[in-house]
Amino acid sequence: MEKIENRPYQKQQPPQVPIVAVYFTDKQFEEIKQGVIDGTIEKLIREIARDEIERYDLKAPYLKQNKFAEWAGESTSTINELRAKGLPVSYALGTVRYGKQSYIDFMKSFER
Repeated sequence: MEKIENRPYQKQQPPQVPIVAVYFTDKQFEEIKQGVIDGTIEKLIREIARDEIERYDLKAPYLKQNKFAEWAGESTSTINELRAKGLPVSYALGTVRYGKQSYIDFMKSFER
């Protein structure tokens, strides 16, 4: 076991993270390098990200409060404050549902 010095300002070691090694042939490396240079890899990554965002947004346009707060990046108390200030809600199956597009439109109304 490693001896720990008795100093109040001991330097903390970063947590150990696993390292993954990926090996490419020279030809594969050149193709990847060329993709980075001409932007094809960047375009592919952006296209994948856009598809994922669209799929997520279309999956559930109306959410219960806890999921809505997570989606909006806010706390549930902030969502309650916004609702008190006029954030539109929908009542479905006896519960309040928050619409993603309604939230976006509501927030845009406060832009200056």
